[in-house]
Order: sequence, then structure tokens, then C-alpha cells
Amino acid sequence: MGQMKDGISIVEDIVRPPFEFHRTWRDDPDLAGTAFQRPRPADDASALPPPDIWRKSLPEPYWEGHPDVLACWHRAWEIAAGNLRTPTPGSGFTRNYAFMKFSGAVFIWGSCFTTMFGKYASAAFPYIRMLENFYGAQDSDGFIPRELDIANGRSAFARDDPSSVGGNLFAWAEWQWYLFSGDRSRLAEVYPALLAYHRWLRRHRTWQNGTYFSSGWGCGMDNIPRIDPALYSPEFEHGHLSWIDVTLQQVFNARLLLRIAETIGTETGRVELAEEAERLSRFANARMWDEGDGLYHDLDRAGRRVPCNHIGAFWSLLSGVATPDRAKRLLDALEDPRRFQTACGTASTAICDPGFDPDGGCYWRGGVWSITEYMVAEGLAACGLRDAAHHLAKRHVEAVAEVFRTTGSIWESYSPSAVEPGKIYGKWVRNEFVGFSGMAPISMFVEHVLGIRATVNRIDWSIHLTEAHGIRRLRLGDGTLVDLECEARESTAVPPRVTVRTSRPISVYVNGKQANVSPQEDIRETFSGP
Repeated sequence: MGQMKDGISIVEDIVRPPFEFHRTWRDDPDLAGTAFQRPRPADDASALPPPDIWRKSLPEPYWEGHPDVLACWHRAWEIAAGNLRTPTPGSGFTRNYAFMKFSGAVFIWGSCFTTMFGKYASAAFPYIRMLENFYGAQDSDGFIPRELDIANGRSAFARDDPSSVGGNLFAWAEWQWYLFSGDRSRLAEVYPALLAYHRWLRRHRTWQNGTYFSSGWGCGMDNIPRIDPALYSPEFEHGHLSWIDVTLQQVFNARLLLRIAETIGTETGRVELAEEAERLSRFANARMWDEGDGLYHDLDRAGRRVPCNHIGAFWSLLSGVATPDRAKRLLDALEDPRRFQTACGTASTAICDPGFDPDGGCYWRGGVWSITEYMVAEGLAACGLRDAAHHLAKRHVEAVAEVFRTTGSIWESYSPSAVEPGKIYGKWVRNEFVGFSGMAPISMFVEHVLGIRATVNRIDWSIHLTEAHGIRRLRLGDGTLVDLECEARESTAVPPRVTVRTSRPISVYVNGKQANVSPQEDIRETFSGP
């Protein structure tokens, strides 16, 4: 019942279910009625691959003289296979998924990274589809919870909590899958969900200058010491900072969404995404770059650069924000053992920073993480610094393999002070973590150490190694099978000799030189290059 008073409607006797909030948001105009806003049938347990199918679906890399790296590759896949799950009744999930025993939930950040190495096992398990559990949980205004409880599908945080969203890598994961599979129809299906989520973050997680904020948990780097702990919680509050990593990720995301829009032939969102990416790039280069230390920084509420040096600055490489000169300055920081370079890889908080913790890195206060190491390597490669990307990846992959040799496991993070697992507050981090730590023994090994980057229509092979190496039974997303083999050579001064076999014609580039390969044809050729 309601009545009028002074021309205003007074609503009485409204009864709502307990714990239900008012629905106060405005629907995204391009989301209503799209694929994931409608009920979808769920996967069943029969879709999980049996062990024999799993093993047969995997490619077989080799690298002469590096048995620990190969053993780590195989163990990573064994752990990954053991972490596959089917939806729990009442969860709202519709897709089988990968689950780490972590908080009883799945996370955007970890799930997106997992799809990136999971593409190499796509013939047995379609990792990319597990992101649909998040798209299916999307509210009509674009909000997607950062984590979903596997029992009931709920978020652990209220929508307005800084930790409720974050790790927006959906477009990166989907674009990688498109390049690997050629599945344009999937891009068209997911684009409305990705665009609506980007818009939600822009409406609800930005300051007046357009930069983004988050929290430690929200951004995925839980305890980076960028916030004064006497005033704010580094894990759960935004500290009134402009967050460099999240701002750069949103530039990267906008530019990927533009590529997707162009690929599927839609104009929806293109003007706003291009404007935002350009505006934030200019702002980051004008205000967030420090010429003195050659890094990008967070800003405090007064617009001053926060002195904390952390790995979030290197998203500037992958996002295209860093100019060529600044990319070289960033590389200088990466290769400086007084700042970021460690035996295991790149310290998450710089060694010279007061917040750095030498005792195993205390999570993100120095710990080395395979996911951010992959981000840095991808960023260097995107800036044309492929040799640097290879050396960075090789160091990390070999360190992960060495820790696997000594401990028998793959870890959540690694120490910046020794070749050993990382720590958090003096205790070892989680092990058997594949999950996102599969990025090192799988994706980084294939793409940056072996140097093989495979898409559905083209394979680029950047050969840096001198030992015999390659990969057999590499299955692309459309089912194409590829063998790539390189003979040993005395030094990098000797041009590599390779053999390529494919199940259909495909363009193959070896150190930039093209060979058009016909089905089942062996190409033995000497290629110029390093």
C-alpha cells in the first residue's frame, strides 16, 4: 500500500526476504538478453577427461640436458588434472572448472591465468569455458564477483566493498583463446559481458581523474606495502590511492576489447574504450611516471607519487602505455639485482624498498610469482624486447624446476632471497599449486623458453637455445597437430636447423623467416637468426 504526501509517494508495508538489499543499480543497456543472462544447461561429470585421454591430449616438449624442467612440466599437468571439478548442486555453476583448495572459492584472477596454460590441454578439457561460471553470475548492470563460493555461488564481499571485484583479465584470457582456436563466435558471445564488466569498474572503481582503485585482495597482490598500515588496511582498503597496476590493467583491457570489437565487427563500446585508453595512457605518462627511478607509481590522494616500488609498474609494458625509451628504463630496473632481479625471478616489491621482506618474500612484499613473471615476459615481448623476455623466463622456469627437484612440488610463490619456496609471515606458502603457478612450467616454458607462439593460422618460433629442443603433438584449438624440432648447435652464432610437421597447411616463421608448410611435410632448412 502507498499514499501521497506533499506530492511524494510514501511506500508502506514493504516486506523483503531477510538479508536482501534494495536493487539500486541501472542495467547495462548492451547486456540484457545476451547469452549469459539466460539460463544455460550445466556440464556433467562425464565431461571430465579420464587419465588416458588426458595424457594423450598433451603436447610433448623436449629440451636436451634439462630433465628437471621436463619433469616439472609433467607434474604440473598431473596436479592440474587432479584439480578439475564438476558444479555442485545449488552453486549456480554451469561449467566444469579448475579448483585450488583455497578459501572454498574460485577467483577471476587465478581462473583467467589457468585458461592461458590450459589451452594446451583443450582437446581434453575446455578450460576457457570455466569463465562462464563468472559470466553467469554477472548482475544486470555488469558487476561480476571477484570470487565465487563453489558451494553456493555467492560472493564473499558486498558489491561496494573494494575487494568484491578485481583481477579483470577476462579479455586477455578470451583473446588468447581466440588466437589459439580461431573461434570468433565465442568472442561475439562473451563481448557484451566483458564490456559491461569494464563499464561497471569504470563507474564504481575510479576517481575524478579517471584512475582506478582497488584493495590488496581486490587487485590480487594482497600485501604490497603501498599503503600506510597505520591509517588503512593494505589488504582491504583503497587508501585513497590511484592504483597503478589496476589503472594499467584497465588500459590493457580496453585495448583488448577494441581488438575483439573489431574482430567481431561491432561498433558497440569502441568510442568510449578508445577514449579511455588514450586518456589514461596520457595521464599515467604525465603523472605516474618518475623520471628519477624510471618506474610508474601509485598516486596518493594529493596526487603525489607513492614511493613504493612494486611489480605493478610493469603492466605499463603489456598495456602499451610505456614509450620505447621508458620500456628500456623499466628493463634496467628488472635487470638490477639491487632492485628487482633475484635468482628466482622478479621481486614483487623491490629489494631496495623499505617494505621488502627477505624472509621468503612474505607473499607480495618481495615474493616471486609465476603469474606476474609471465606478465612481465609478455610485456617485454610486446615491446620488441624478446631476448630480454627469453632470459627472464628461462631464469624463472629453471628456478621453479630446481625447487621442484629439491621439494617435489610446485609452489604458490618463490623466495626472492634463495632458490626455494616463498613464505608468508615465516611459513611456507601453499604447494601443489596448479592453479596459476602452472604458468611457469607450461606457458612460460613453451612460449618464452622454447620460444614457440602458436596461433590457429601462424606459428612464430624465436629460437634462442643452443641445445636440441622443440615440441611434438602440439594441438591447436582447431585440432591441427604440429611438430617442431630444432637440432643442437655449437653456439648462437650458428643458424638453427629445424624440422616442421603439420596436419594441415599453416604459416610458420622461424626467427622471422617464413616457411609455408604443407600437410605431413618435413621442412629441413637452415634459418638465419641468432
